[in-house]
Amino acid sequence: MASEVAAQVGTQTQDVANFFELLRALATSSSTTWIDQVLQDNERMKVNVKEREDENTSLVRIITKLRNELDGEIEKAKQAVSQSEEAKAKAGELATEIEGAKKTIAEKDDKLQEDASTITSLQGNVEALGKDVQSRDDIIKKHEEQQANDSARINQLEGSLGSTQAQLEATSNQLNEIRSLSCEVVDGSKEFVLAEIDRIYGYAKAVAIKFLNEDLPEEILANVALFEEIRRIVRPIPFPASNSVPAKKARVAAFLSLLGSRLADQIFLPFYMSTPEDQEPQHGPDSIAIMLSDLSVADPKRELHLRSVLLASFADEQKKIAYDRADDIATEVFEVLGILLNPDIQAQFRHDIGKLCKLAVESWNTLRPLREKVEPFQETQEDSEKYWLPAELDGVAYPKKQQSNGKLNGLALKPSLHSLKSANKVILVWPGFSYGAEVLKQGFMLLDTQVRLAEEETQSSRRAQRAMHRSMTGSPVSQRRAVARKSKMLAVRSAD
Repeated sequence: MASEVAAQVGTQTQDVANFFELLRALATSSSTTWIDQVLQDNERMKVNVKEREDENTSLVRIITKLRNELDGEIEKAKQAVSQSEEAKAKAGELATEIEGAKKTIAEKDDKLQEDASTITSLQGNVEALGKDVQSRDDIIKKHEEQQANDSARINQLEGSLGSTQAQLEATSNQLNEIRSLSCEVVDGSKEFVLAEIDRIYGYAKAVAIKFLNEDLPEEILANVALFEEIRRIVRPIPFPASNSVPAKKARVAAFLSLLGSRLADQIFLPFYMSTPEDQEPQHGPDSIAIMLSDLSVADPKRELHLRSVLLASFADEQKKIAYDRADDIATEVFEVLGILLNPDIQAQFRHDIGKLCKLAVESWNTLRPLREKVEPFQETQEDSEKYWLPAELDGVAYPKKQQSNGKLNGLALKPSLHSLKSANKVILVWPGFSYGAEVLKQGFMLLDTQVRLAEEETQSSRRAQRAMHRSMTGSPVSQRRAVARKSKMLAVRSAD
């Protein structure tokens, strides 16, 4: 279309040039004919020009239309170029996405391969599990069969359970009846037992020091017969008739020894046997105490059962026997040593001894039902610090020996009450105590130095007493001596 327009424009330009050439020729020619011819040509030219103008107008319109169409085509071309650029950008993005998709596909391929291998292994596991399930099914079937057998067995056992329960109830009733025949045993620590034992000894020592560590009246010291009677009772403890320090300690030792031995023989027992009125109280452990002591070593459970049965027997009578014995012990100790004191304090001395003996009964009643048997001992086959410590006679406690193993007075195996013998006799001041199968607390004994000083003092006091007696013949002291000789307990001990 553009080439056709250019050809038409070139033709019109040539016509215009011809027209101007004719005008020059007319201007130079004088021929009218030529003018007419020129006019005619001019008319033709006008017609041609008019035609040309119409053609030009149409061409202009065509050109305008073409130009508009060209502009539209150009705009479309620009849009196409823009779209092409956008398409290129999108193509680049698509290429990037395609590359990423390729990588993702590659990764997924790898993953699929891994999953394929995993699936393969899982298939193997599934097959193994299938076999395991099959074996478990077999086991379950066996268990079900066993359960069925057990159920049948249970049904059989339930059938016999009724009779068994009846037998159990009967046995339980019998057991309850047996338990009702015995005393309830309790657990007691070593510390608790030791505290009770120390409480009794501490009170006894306090009473002894309070009354017997004081100076005696001169008329009492001059009573030779009185001191001889007391010496026979408290021997082998020396008993000087003076107010020296060794003599006072000897009086304290005599009190503790007399009281401690009586408590051990008559109060510190697992069971109290009644004594006929015409029979003197037994000194030393009785047959039941010895039997239970031996049994506690050979068969502790049987000993505990037997002791619990004995404790439950004649409970009221046992209590009465214990307090009667405590009163008798207090009376005996008072009649032996109370006569030495001033009459003003004798009543208080008797009261304190009675209170002490009752305290011993009450404390011992808390120890008798203990699971571990507590028992006193007064003699041992071996005289060593395993069983004995020096007596505390001056109001100052000796340091307790601590064992290397750190146990509380876990000193040695308890001595046997069946054969209490000693090659070198211990001069007893206070009994020791065992707890179960071992010694819990050692007893107290006199040291050789204590005995020697007291014996020397005794010999010296005897000579002084004889001299004083000769100088005081006919004095009121003879009346006190007569009172001493009338004491029933002194007479009994003198016969011994």
